[in-house]
This record gives sequence, structure tokens and C-alpha cells, in this order.
Amino acid sequence: MAEFEATSQKSALHPKPAGLVLQYGTAGFRTAAKQLDHVMFRMGLLAALRSRRTRATIGVMVTASHNPEVR
Repeated sequence: MAEFEATSQKSALHPKPAGLVLQYGTAGFRTAAKQLDHVMFRMGLLAALRSRRTRATIGVMVTASHNPEVR
């Protein structure tokens, strides 16, 4: 239970931005990179837990956007 509490506290350091609605599709989560901190934390955690459970190597793929740079 202590591990859960520690993980929960660390998760709180990566909150989802208020009002953010994410779209998810075949290309993954789509929004500006600066709004994806919470997603990266949680997907990294999910990959770690799955790797631990399956005793296999698990990865998270991060790709570059083909959208124009936001200024």
C-alpha cells in the first residue's frame, strides 16, 4: 500500500490541465506537447506495470507531429 501512496503522490505532480479534452486515435494522443506531461507520466507508469507483470520489455512510442509549429 505504501507503493500506491508514493505513486499517487508522484502522479499528483503531473496533473491534467483544467478543461483539456484529449482526442485519441490511431495516431495516439493529439494536442500540443506542452499539454501532454500528464499523459507521458501515466503511459510510462502503465508501461512499467505491464512490463513488470508480463516480465517483458514494453515501450512507449513518441513521434513528431506533422502539424505546423505553434508560435
